Amino acid sequence: MEQENIKATFFLLGSRVEEMPEMTKTIYDKGHFIASHGCSHIYSQIYSSPEAVLNEYNQSMEIIRNAIQVPEYNAHLFRFPGGLVGGKYAEIKKQAKEILEQNEILSVDWNALSGDAETNNLSIEFELDRLKETVGNKQSVIILMHDAPAKSITADALPYIISYLREQGYEFKNFYDIIK
Repeated sequence: MEQENIKATFFLLGSRVEEMPEMTKTIYDKGHFIASHGCSHIYSQIYSSPEAVLNEYNQSMEIIRNAIQVPEYNAHLFRFPGGLVGGKYAEIKKQAKEILEQNEILSVDWNALSGDAETNNLSIEFELDRLKETVGNKQSVIILMHDAPAKSITADALPYIISYLREQGYEFKNFYDIIK
């Protein structure tokens, strides 16, 4: 992404930020937008109540603030672990979304994906095909990609994904650009 001068939005888990605060600071210092994906990623904990979702957000933001060394930082942006829509915790998520909004925190979900969470047998070709399939002819896309060590193919696929999206006429923006 750096070679392409693209700034991304990273939805980070507080627990991962605690493990790698220097990486988080580097991401922030390079101009990428850092938002919250909660703290634990333990669904039964996050979705024990709507208030627990807000607590996860607040806890993750405190950890992010410490890592990037910006005490007043607040992303005002959250991505629900497991996605916002449906599932076992659908009603809690719906209520939590309202509580987040009351606290000036927006939530966003992906509408296209690389497929890196769908299989352990990843390849660049698989991810590019899955991306093409899920992007379709959407006007605007938010692509779900993961950064776990087992997902290193996703980083390898990025140049191909970027090239494909540019060929389709897409521009790259992070949430700094969008919420201005």
